[in-house]
Amino acid sequence: MSAPLLTYDRFEPGRVLRSTAERVDDTLLAHWRALYPHDQWAPGTLPLGLATVLLMRAYMRTLSPRPPGNMHARQQLRLHGAIGADDDVVTEFECVGKEIRRERRYVDLAVRGTTTAGRLVFDGRMSLIWAA
Repeated sequence: MSAPLLTYDRFEPGRVLRSTAERVDDTLLAHWRALYPHDQWAPGTLPLGLATVLLMRAYMRTLSPRPPGNMHARQQLRLHGAIGADDDVVTEFECVGKEIRRERRYVDLAVRGTTTAGRLVFDGRMSLIWAA
């Protein structure tokens, strides 16, 4: 049985929505290297830019099924250190606000990425126009 559609009414400010864990595998890292062949990073760590990739992959996986037509209005991401090559990163989404402006449904989410050991690697905010 599939999960119900994640509609605007289901967002509750102050409530953690969902979280997901992911480790960067060799395939994802190979794609990164193909896109950014001159990118360099410290041994035993991963490229800092992969934090954005992990954030968006978690968004696509965990905040679903979504109604078609949602739009990113704004996004901020702060990096707090390198992700270790052996780290699983747990990305958590919390609804921190929602409002209707000019007949559009806005949802504000806080996002945190931590290692399974609890070390913060990124945090930020996403503001989305939610279609339904």
